[in-house]
Amino acid sequence: MLKNISKQGKGELAFAGSLVLLGLFVAWDTSRMDVPQSYSVVSPQLFPYIVSALVTLTGLLLVIEVLRGRVGTPDGDEPGAPFIPADRKTMLFLVIAVAVHVLLLEKAGYIIAATLGFWGVSFTFGSRKPLKDFGISLAFALSVYFIFSKGLQIQLPKGLLESILPK
Repeated sequence: MLKNISKQGKGELAFAGSLVLLGLFVAWDTSRMDVPQSYSVVSPQLFPYIVSALVTLTGLLLVIEVLRGRVGTPDGDEPGAPFIPADRKTMLFLVIAVAVHVLLLEKAGYIIAATLGFWGVSFTFGSRKPLKDFGISLAFALSVYFIFSKGLQIQLPKGLLESILPK
């Protein structure tokens, strides 16, 4: 059955399968959640279970559609246009930029991690003005940090800047 699926269909099948796995993982992780013993009508597990069900169902429906031979047409292409594979180098740089952000978040703090992550994404998408991009990335990271920490009272990790950031 998989022999009849095009390269594009195999990519869509991999994506759909990852949605199914993500939905199942969310359901499993939610089942392990510590729920406080209270008399609330709505459990804190309700929303994650709903999201899990919707993501899993969407993934399963996409798998069925791809196996039936109904693959999507990328935006800007006409049906029947030749398949152009993804730019793996760009995807790799995006994954690295996001990984840098995730890995540095706790130790270096949100501002440093986000600045480097945003700068990496701008570089990945072709900007070749590193100082300007760094300045914009820093300004955006600072804006988000202060909006969350001061405006919304949601504390983001301070990391290495803990001694100089206001409390």
